[in-house]
Amino acid sequence: MQKKRDHIAESIADYMAMSSEEQGAMIARVMEDQPFLMGFLTDVADEFSDAQHESLVDSVMILLNAFIAAGMPVGLIPGPALEEVIKERTEAYTEADVLLPEVSESPKVFQDLRNLAIVKADLNVDSEQDLANFNLMLDILITSVERMADYEQKQKDGPES
Repeated sequence: MQKKRDHIAESIADYMAMSSEEQGAMIARVMEDQPFLMGFLTDVADEFSDAQHESLVDSVMILLNAFIAAGMPVGLIPGPALEEVIKERTEAYTEADVLLPEVSESPKVFQDLRNLAIVKADLNVDSEQDLANFNLMLDILITSVERMADYEQKQKDGPES
């Protein structure tokens, strides 16, 4: 029986092992490849501490690497698709306990990336509202990337899937 790979854990380790220059080059490439997603992240930078914002950017890099490692490259996330995810996830968080990972459509991925942010960005010392805002933002990023990867995979597999 083949062991199932944890692409997120592997991508976290790979990304954290990169030099600052390698991470910077990757971020620059993603800014070109994902202008709507990265523009959105840039627009909300003032709402988070530098460490928190850096953790959100790192999360996008890790997610994209994980999908590439799984053989599922992520195409351009269009602005309207991003806006739809923002609206949908904001509504989901309004109606739930925003501090629980189960609010996310991908609780394990969410938990793994949030745990990294807790260590890197010291999320444990922030107010409950700050943590809730961070959780919402992280979930928007995860959902946007995952949905585009899923869409791309369906396009690749053809209409019979």
